[in-house]
Amino acid sequence: MSDVKLFRREDQDFSYTPEDNCSIHAFVNSGISDGMGGGFGVFGAGTNMEWTVTYDEFLFVHSGRFQLKIGDEIYDAGPGDTLWIPKGTALSYVAEEDVWFFFAVNPACNSPSASVPNVFPDAPPRPA
Repeated sequence: MSDVKLFRREDQDFSYTPEDNCSIHAFVNSGISDGMGGGFGVFGAGTNMEWTVTYDEFLFVHSGRFQLKIGDEIYDAGPGDTLWIPKGTALSYVAEEDVWFFFAVNPACNSPSASVPNVFPDAPPRPA
């Protein structure tokens, strides 16, 4: 059997509390990979999260729209858009609606979500 992991959407809980207003799931984390980190997340409507990234980040918007604010610069991102965010960038993620996104980070050890060896539900592939 290979070490391939299959993370089924129906096995995941992307709900979030009003206090957090987001749900981040680093499926690929230090429990699976020594160097790579990534997964899916949701910014809930009304999110305004200030953050300084401590890793390089690649973010792909699956659905919804949000703004990435860096000082006076504003990047509007929607479905199908991709952002490259270099390490050390001070920013705000601002979402007026729910936003589903994929992210990848490097190095994973610098990411609060990917550095934790979380185990997510997974199952062997189903027959075709």
